[in-house]
Amino acid sequence: MFISNLLITLRSLRKNKVYSLINIVGLSAGLAACLLVAAIVIDELSYDKQWTKADRIYRTISVNNRVKGSDRFPLTFTGLGPSLKKDFPEVEDYCRMSVIGDRLKIGANSDGVAVKNLMAEASVWNFLDFKVTEGNPKKYIEGYANLIITEKFKQEHFKGQDPVGKIYYTIPEWGSPQQYLVTGVVKELPLNTHLRADVISITKYRPTDDELAKEEYGTFSTQYLLLKPGTDVNKFTAKVNNWYTKFTAPNKPGYSYLFQPFKDVYLKSDFSEAQPVHGSMRNIYIFSAVAVLLLVIACFNFMTLTTSRVFSRMQETGVRKVLGASKRQLIIRYITESVLFFCLAFVLAGLLYKVFVPYIETYMGHQLVFSAYNASFIVAAIIAVLAVSILTGIYPAWYLSQPQPITILRNQLPSGSQLNWLKKTLVVGQFVISIGIIIATLVVHYQLNYISKIDLGFDKNNLVKLEYSSWGNSGERFKQQLKQLPGIESVSITSWSPGIGAVNMSTEIPVPGQTAKIVVNHMRGDADLPAVLKVKLKSGRVFSPDLRTDNINGDSLNQLQLDGVKGKIRDSVLNSRPVIVTEYTAKLLNVKLNEKAKSVEGIPVGIISDFHNESLHFGMKPCVIDADKSNNGYILIRLKPNHPANSLTAINTLLKSIYPDKPFLYEWVGDVIDAQYKNEAKLKQLFFCFSMLIVFLSCLGLFGLITFNIQQRVKEIGIRKVLGASVAGIATMLSTDFVKLVILALAIAAPLAGYLMTQWLQDFAYRITLNWWIFGLAGLIAILIAVITISFQAIKAALANPVKSLRSE
Repeated sequence: MFISNLLITLRSLRKNKVYSLINIVGLSAGLAACLLVAAIVIDELSYDKQWTKADRIYRTISVNNRVKGSDRFPLTFTGLGPSLKKDFPEVEDYCRMSVIGDRLKIGANSDGVAVKNLMAEASVWNFLDFKVTEGNPKKYIEGYANLIITEKFKQEHFKGQDPVGKIYYTIPEWGSPQQYLVTGVVKELPLNTHLRADVISITKYRPTDDELAKEEYGTFSTQYLLLKPGTDVNKFTAKVNNWYTKFTAPNKPGYSYLFQPFKDVYLKSDFSEAQPVHGSMRNIYIFSAVAVLLLVIACFNFMTLTTSRVFSRMQETGVRKVLGASKRQLIIRYITESVLFFCLAFVLAGLLYKVFVPYIETYMGHQLVFSAYNASFIVAAIIAVLAVSILTGIYPAWYLSQPQPITILRNQLPSGSQLNWLKKTLVVGQFVISIGIIIATLVVHYQLNYISKIDLGFDKNNLVKLEYSSWGNSGERFKQQLKQLPGIESVSITSWSPGIGAVNMSTEIPVPGQTAKIVVNHMRGDADLPAVLKVKLKSGRVFSPDLRTDNINGDSLNQLQLDGVKGKIRDSVLNSRPVIVTEYTAKLLNVKLNEKAKSVEGIPVGIISDFHNESLHFGMKPCVIDADKSNNGYILIRLKPNHPANSLTAINTLLKSIYPDKPFLYEWVGDVIDAQYKNEAKLKQLFFCFSMLIVFLSCLGLFGLITFNIQQRVKEIGIRKVLGASVAGIATMLSTDFVKLVILALAIAAPLAGYLMTQWLQDFAYRITLNWWIFGLAGLIAILIAVITISFQAIKAALANPVKSLRSE
């Protein structure tokens, strides 16, 4: 029986090529989208689950309780891990490790090889599973930083060589080159880990780094704890914080601590600056929701298109019933057709998946570890497809099997009002989804457009940043020679650069009338920094290179303290140096020009317009620019608007003449600032692609419904034409009902999409207002698309010869 139904279905597919093509294309698109999204979601959820001890590893999180809003960050005092291991039996081990950017001097390349270096201490072997293929890297060799490379790295950079036992040097941003002794080779680190790296370096911390100061000062590092089996993390967290409160007594602790499961680090972290490799659970939800919506629309389309052919199929059903076919056999026959459609679409979807995976990997920024061609996944997908195909085909099959044969053969077909109501509901549902996605696409577009045009308070155009480095005694000479190059307007050596975060340093101060302290952000740069940024002066003055007071050497002051000179001398100089404050800062802290202000640690000599020193996700914060002449930092270079095309080449040539070993690492500041919104830009791309696909699938459903409607009203159309109705009048009559459905969908979609996008906009301190015209534009787009889709069939029906439809009357 199954074979018979299958053969009949195949003949039906060949006979109705357009209907079959539309159905298969629609289902293929929906299933391919589901396969791609499933691969992404499974890949994202797989991060850091492959490690044997992943269930017992936790990252330490610091909570700064001194500032308003409790600032969380994934760094803790370096002495915390050793102290917890010593005082808490629940702690089996600790490891301070993080991924840093490094450059190794390999071969003849003067700029070295850029690598992602997992810098850790020897306990890392107790945390992560590295498969050793060469050497004995687990044995730490004293006197060097031990370097373990991956097989892939060896093949790329040491082809035909044995690097184990050899020493290689870094090309440092500052200080002396680091010596690395290669002690072994391991298999590649998995791509699905937030600790993604090319090499692993094992280093030892100083004994002083293992000490935890009760006064809460010291260096910070990323730390992980390995807890013993059976440890209750919630109880352990409370125990640690109670211990820390007693440890810092009689002072109130400024920090408390949380412990984040290792498996949650990738998806459940909002520390993008401290953790370059991270995902987002929100994106997982968005991906999943869109995939489900696509599949739902594809299934709706199948139901709509299948039932659109109800009148042509009724004759077939009547004949089969006369020949003895039971209702059960007919239902199986039509469900077999549904299953076959889905199976063919699934095969085509698999091919589409293979075509589009490279584009998805480009979109994600890394290769997917998970593949949809995994055997277990294919089996699960086939089962899911069969289940969906049966559920989707049940109603059309049941409806087509209902009428009695005598009713069908006498052409006394049911009115189909119930079926018509269902189809209209499906189309409204499809356009609710379509309009919702169009609204989301428009909101994301206009928000990104808004933040790209907002006045940042400084000029990001024609601004180049050389990476942070130690410029040594030649720093000032390099800066002055840069100024002499054609096309260069101004140059500054600064500890802060736009796009790297709020600032390079901050202080916490009390504010009158508030219980919690607030953070004051400090930027440190030489006297040319305000000119390079082109900030807008409101009152007072900016720094001057000609004034000695505006050229205080911060490096020398720090050295004074390190050399044991009384800190009072250093503090006195720092608190007397000129600073520039923003209008917001001056108003909030009641700062007066040329009056010593403890709150800003200096004497304000100028007030500038507010400017955004961090992304527009965050609101305005107090900001101070400190006069600080240093040989360490970024170099910001302001190019003239009409600068020569070879300006960057000239900068590189000058750099190599003074610093032969330094690589020319630069970025356009505008690109760095735009990169702060890369997640939103990707979301815009995602919504645009999916909106196009969803609208396309919705149009297929609408095409099916107009076809069904015309079949029902073919004689009415013929009579109207005989009585003198025009083509335009008939086309308008047929289109009006469907336009009403789209308007109804807009009325449903607008409040739902408006609520969801309002929640999304809350991530931005500076955001657009959801005006009515955004929803109107989305509705207009949907109506135009619907009218274009409908018009093809409506005009075709209106142009048909009425004699053909009325000759049986």
